[in-house]
Amino acid sequence: MSNFSNGLIGLSVLTGSDAFTAFAASNAATPIETKAQRKAKAAFTTPVTTPPWKQKASTLSDSSQVSLIKSMKTIIDKASSSSATVPGDVQTTFVAYKALDRLRLLAESAAKDTTASSERTNLEKAFAKGLADLKTYLGSAPSDKMDLSFGSLARQAQTVGVKAASSLSTATIVGTGVNDTRTAPLAGMTGKEILRIDLSQPGVSDSVTVDLSGTPQPPTLDSVADAINAKIAAVPKRDASGNAVLDDTGNPVPRWPSVKFVPAKTGEKWTLSLERAGFETVSIDQVGASDALMVASGVTEPDTPTNTRISRFDDLTTDPTRKTLGTISAVDRAATARQEVVASTDTTGKAKATTISAAAIAQAIATDANGFSYVVGTTAGDIGGNLSHGADDLFLTKVDSEGSVVWQRNLGAAGSAQGAAVTIAPDGGIVVAGTVTGGFDGANSDGDMMVARYDASGGETFSTLVRSLGAQSATAVAVGADGSIYVGGQTEANGGDAYLARLDATGTLKETRTIGGAGVDTVKALAISGDGQVLALTSESGQATLHKLDAGSLATDIATLGLGRADARAIAVAADGTIAVGGATDAALSGTQANAGGAGRDGFVARIDAGLSGAAITYVATAGEDQVDSVAFLGGEIYAGGRTNGTLGTAKTGTTDGFVARIDASTGAIGTTSQFGVIGAKTESVRLSAIAGGDSVLGAIGLHRGTLTPSDSVTLEAQTSLRAGDEFSVRINGGALRKIVIGDDDTLSTLADRVRQLVGTKVASVTTPLKGVGRNLRIDLKPGNEIEFVAGSAGKDALAKLGLDARRISSPASVPDDAPKVRPGGAFALGLNEALRLDTKTEAANALSRITQAISFAQSAYRSLYWDDTKALLADTGVSNGRKPGSTAIEQAQLGNYQAALTRLSGGSSSYTGF
Repeated sequence: MSNFSNGLIGLSVLTGSDAFTAFAASNAATPIETKAQRKAKAAFTTPVTTPPWKQKASTLSDSSQVSLIKSMKTIIDKASSSSATVPGDVQTTFVAYKALDRLRLLAESAAKDTTASSERTNLEKAFAKGLADLKTYLGSAPSDKMDLSFGSLARQAQTVGVKAASSLSTATIVGTGVNDTRTAPLAGMTGKEILRIDLSQPGVSDSVTVDLSGTPQPPTLDSVADAINAKIAAVPKRDASGNAVLDDTGNPVPRWPSVKFVPAKTGEKWTLSLERAGFETVSIDQVGASDALMVASGVTEPDTPTNTRISRFDDLTTDPTRKTLGTISAVDRAATARQEVVASTDTTGKAKATTISAAAIAQAIATDANGFSYVVGTTAGDIGGNLSHGADDLFLTKVDSEGSVVWQRNLGAAGSAQGAAVTIAPDGGIVVAGTVTGGFDGANSDGDMMVARYDASGGETFSTLVRSLGAQSATAVAVGADGSIYVGGQTEANGGDAYLARLDATGTLKETRTIGGAGVDTVKALAISGDGQVLALTSESGQATLHKLDAGSLATDIATLGLGRADARAIAVAADGTIAVGGATDAALSGTQANAGGAGRDGFVARIDAGLSGAAITYVATAGEDQVDSVAFLGGEIYAGGRTNGTLGTAKTGTTDGFVARIDASTGAIGTTSQFGVIGAKTESVRLSAIAGGDSVLGAIGLHRGTLTPSDSVTLEAQTSLRAGDEFSVRINGGALRKIVIGDDDTLSTLADRVRQLVGTKVASVTTPLKGVGRNLRIDLKPGNEIEFVAGSAGKDALAKLGLDARRISSPASVPDDAPKVRPGGAFALGLNEALRLDTKTEAANALSRITQAISFAQSAYRSLYWDDTKALLADTGVSNGRKPGSTAIEQAQLGNYQAALTRLSGGSSSYTGF
């Protein structure tokens, strides 16, 4: 049973009698100590105390004790005035033991057959908080001779892996494997393609065009590489006057001597690789390639979190083909850790330590002129080097034209954030909108729209909260020709009004406006009209309405068009100003009817003229339920992405399928429709973006459109979930706390330099070794030193985002050869993990076992502070030369004689320490 005395009042220093008195009272013979034992024992000076497990047990029943534990603010006892004279090491073991004993009671209760699931949930809540409190306490608990760790012992600390600045100068960039052999013909290439290669470095740039029709046919990796390299090699270096520079033989000196494409093997496949000196920027594209669509859609399979799948539709004008390119997924770190715990205790071998996914739900996609796509959404999991703190966060992922991830970012909000929309600014910047609740950049939000702008390398240019009374949520974003940013959504004012805001190109809020009536209203989508004004698609008491607003003054209405009762949610604008609106409806909409609707809920696309004078409606309908999620103009056609649980031309595959339909922009007639799905799975919102020239053959040679050379931002803000202003502190060898604050331009290298300077070379070595595809910051302690890592203030903690625990790491001092073999204290680990759970009886039983083991370790840590018979035996353990330290043969014989004499005198055994 546990002792529930408040604080450490039960912990007291005991007084004792001298050794002779003890001998006389016990009438027992005292073993005589060797020289080695005396030397070792002299270091054990901790005052004798009553161990916590020998204190008077509580008289309360276990159930009453469990109720008390659940009601406690923390299971960690506070130090009392009476414990001030007690050594810190003893206090630490005492507090840890009592906390563990309380956790044991919770686990025992949860492991019982009779415990109801609702009660087990309550026990789990208290248990999880208790584990967290114990971990926090031990991270900075008093420590002198003894160090007690929550998890495992550590002499080093290392952060999450990130890309280092050196990655930007990588000399060889290897493509994706495409062919089994080097000489095999390249599938998907006709040999008539024309490629353009752009080369640049500071102060100079060139572009070459390669017509593959003049190369050996059919195309191979070597023939394509030879043709490209010949063109690059023919570009001459020029002097300041623009004249070609000649070598000693009179031949032009190549401007790009180090740049070449070379067939290379990656894994079991062959591809093209790019070689360079390390500072040249190289891009590639296909001239005259057909158009394509990039699609991001969620897939939810049974008992599996939703992930986002990226696909591309090629051959749009004939028979569209869908190519699945990749997946955006996140990791549930806590669930993965729990699975590892389950696997480690499974005696059947059936449980495996596998990575558990977290939902990663896409909300929008946009594609830039170079073929790179940007997907924004929401996840509560880890994504790339961005570590989650457990709440939802906005993510932004950049993928190349072949679907490979280029970089991933999350907002890093201290509270929660949801991604809503993304668009490409006229100057190529990426602008996203979302909703933030809780802490963000030092502010506390009750729910506000957020706008952030990134550059193509993933660096955040700015982020702005659109703040006003009450809560708002963002759903849409658009950028004008002058860089002005328009964000729309809903405010809770008046029961829910549509809300719009205008920011300038620097992220400064300029104006806001509400649109609302008696019902619930919201902005569903935004776009810039052909004449540069703002188009706002709203839902007003269930009625779909399109507003045209003055881009310089949102309060000024230019035109309005009502469509009727519908869930209109997507908008696109053609080059000639024609507008397309998509969504779902269960009623006929206002306007010319291009076809008939179905009997249930139908998807629709409304074609609207630039002046908003009227609409023509096309229904995408089956016998089931249908909806349009996104629309885009491309090649004079309208493309609609959506979902159906019916059949649109091809058989249904999943419980809900996705589709992409081509609609004639003039007549509204539905052309080809591609339906896709996963057996037994539900396809979520289908978000598409138009890609002019996106149907390229570059994937056939293992490459992608656009810049091939690395250009990622390597700041910690870009590579992790850190934000400028996040902080942590370190305490070195018990000294003063020293704070480290993350700056806007901090990289792994600059952070390592600051830590290295703060720690000093005598305490630890600070390096940035390779870890996976990146590098991490690693701190290796030198003997006799310790560093305590202390978390930053609430909402600004950098440790967790770096993948570091708030804890103490220590390295024992080097011990001289003649030092005692037994010394007080040492390093002990409880072997605990915050992944321990009480959700089920099995998990509770496992947690109970781990807690029971941890209690034993805590007892060992306490006992390590005091001398006992076991330590006496260890002190005389032989060393490598076979000699007992501190004891010669003569000394051993003398001790034996003294012991025999004492035994005869006393008639028993005792503990005499005088020799």
